[in-house]
Amino acid sequence: MKTRRESVFGIHCDFHAKPSKNDTIGGGLREEDIREICRTLKPDFIQIDCKGHPGWASYPTKIGNAMPHFVGDPLALWRRVTREEGVALYMHYSGVYDIKYCEENPDQCTLNADGTYDEGTTRPDGKYVDERLIPQLCELAEVYEIDGLWIDGECWRLRPDYHPESLAKFEKETGIDLKGNVPAKPEDPYFFEYMEYTRVLFRRYLNHYVDTLHAKFPRLQICSNWAFSDHMPEAVCADVDYLSGDLNPANAYNSARYAGRALASQEGYAWDLMSWNFRIAVGDRAACVSKHKTQIMQEAAAVIALGGAYQNYVMQNNDGSPQMHELRNLAELADFVRARKDYCFRGTPVHQAALLLSTYDRNRQNHKRPYTRAGFSHVMGMTALLCDIGQSLEIVSEHTLKKHLADYKMMVVPELYEGLEQETIANLLSYAKNGGNLVLVGKKTCEVFAQNGAPYTLADLPEFFGVGEKAYDNGGDNGHGEMAKPKHRAYFFTEDDRYYGALFSPTSPLATNSTTVATVLRDVTDVPKPLVVRIPFGEGTVTAVGFDVGEQYYESAQYLQRNLMKSVSDALYTPICKLESALGLLEIVTLCKDGKLMLQLVNGNGNHTNPNSATEDFIPPVVDVKLSIELPSAPKKLLLQPEGKELAFTYENGRAYVSIDRINIHEIIEVVE
Repeated sequence: MKTRRESVFGIHCDFHAKPSKNDTIGGGLREEDIREICRTLKPDFIQIDCKGHPGWASYPTKIGNAMPHFVGDPLALWRRVTREEGVALYMHYSGVYDIKYCEENPDQCTLNADGTYDEGTTRPDGKYVDERLIPQLCELAEVYEIDGLWIDGECWRLRPDYHPESLAKFEKETGIDLKGNVPAKPEDPYFFEYMEYTRVLFRRYLNHYVDTLHAKFPRLQICSNWAFSDHMPEAVCADVDYLSGDLNPANAYNSARYAGRALASQEGYAWDLMSWNFRIAVGDRAACVSKHKTQIMQEAAAVIALGGAYQNYVMQNNDGSPQMHELRNLAELADFVRARKDYCFRGTPVHQAALLLSTYDRNRQNHKRPYTRAGFSHVMGMTALLCDIGQSLEIVSEHTLKKHLADYKMMVVPELYEGLEQETIANLLSYAKNGGNLVLVGKKTCEVFAQNGAPYTLADLPEFFGVGEKAYDNGGDNGHGEMAKPKHRAYFFTEDDRYYGALFSPTSPLATNSTTVATVLRDVTDVPKPLVVRIPFGEGTVTAVGFDVGEQYYESAQYLQRNLMKSVSDALYTPICKLESALGLLEIVTLCKDGKLMLQLVNGNGNHTNPNSATEDFIPPVVDVKLSIELPSAPKKLLLQPEGKELAFTYENGRAYVSIDRINIHEIIEVVE
């Protein structure tokens, strides 16, 4: 059986068992179905439910939280058949999140500041890890000889605990005197310190169970879902065997592009991402509706093009049996992923452009949970925008930024919530002085760097127009008997005084020796002011973008936003693989695999963010693609993989020029030198 590091494709099944009208587990489970999954889909691993968020074990455990009724031992059957078929078996197990345990042990449930319990959220420094989690995981490893664990409900479920003993422990460990005050809100003294202390407790909890299990079962492969990812963008500090997460089912493609790059930055770690084969809403109503295979293949492409592995989530029935009608539809997906393995799996990016996901800033932005994706939209939107203009992009955080900063041709800092550490600001400005191209995006970001030596000043632009009662804020009755939410008045931006896009909350960067890329106006008859400027700075450049184009692209994409950022990046450097032209959105990832350049071409078209499009069976292809590739000499061949088709090309001035008629989902140009 393959290890997780060797695995490129997997199947995940869970059902978060809890007593209901149909609470007999195992009644519908058939050996022939498990064999069919293994032989037809040929997954490298299968993950199945053994304890979900409700806290009930879906196998006949001796630990005391088993479901009431079983037919035989369903987990033993899964284990026997997967072993015979050579497929690794992993357990989906809910860690921090356990409703049943908290109901039975309320003193071990996280206490909110208002005196209520945070349902199902266990205390990371409480008894749960030693009373329930470790004993149960040891049972799974010893009795069932499982291959590994995918621990769910972990960092993303964590909440600060306000039990009196927890507050006292914080004071003792930190030396901080809370003076009887509870640090529950951002404005409270020591709120950030208490959130950071909660992060410390989670790291201890994670290290404790991982080290305990590895000491007893050295070959057991362990992952904490979303640990050391975009949710938790920090250096890996636990002996986990791989990194993983499951994507937002409503916007999985853009979620994959963002989360995958954050995971890929953790050099040396095997990683994968899971997308759900269904969406959980139709419009504004809850409903599970299966995605078409084309949608799922596009989500998979966004992951494997970055060098990662992919798994697909299909629910189990309430008796623990697999949903075979859904799984049988995944054969083409499995073939799609495996066909591309040799051209991307465990490949590494060639450093070109990078986007900062700041640990410092994110930790100060998180006000409810220590680790969350809340407030991610500016970084995720900037990721989508740069990918949509063909930038081969990496995501870096402070701990990975230091390793390769000098290697990046362009470094983008998205809109900040609070700011950055002085050392990080100094390093980024030094990067520009030494020949790098620093792009600062957003009003807050421009302000932070202007205050710390960036070569421009800022002219304030008001959020609202007018004064007093005449101020325009879109508030009041919306004309339909309802009160409209106050919104900032739209400004307009333009590069050429012919086409105008809308934007909100801008600032105007000013510098005497700058090149103005775009201007901002209150309306098209207004006197324009600089909005985007490029300024020489030492041996390099600083480009100030005076509005949060990333978040605004995420909320409502405009083609002029793409045009603007393409103008910004084109003036700074030429990518190794440059998108000369195409009809449609094409994502490019420049990978190195086995010493070869593997250019990943992913179709970015589709209704990823459209709430009115739950499922679709057609994604428009990208057509008439023209690329140029920087190479020291003319290549022997350019092969379009996985078909193995040889592409015609011309070579001049150090670049190979090639055309591709159509890209349906994901193709790779293998450069043979």
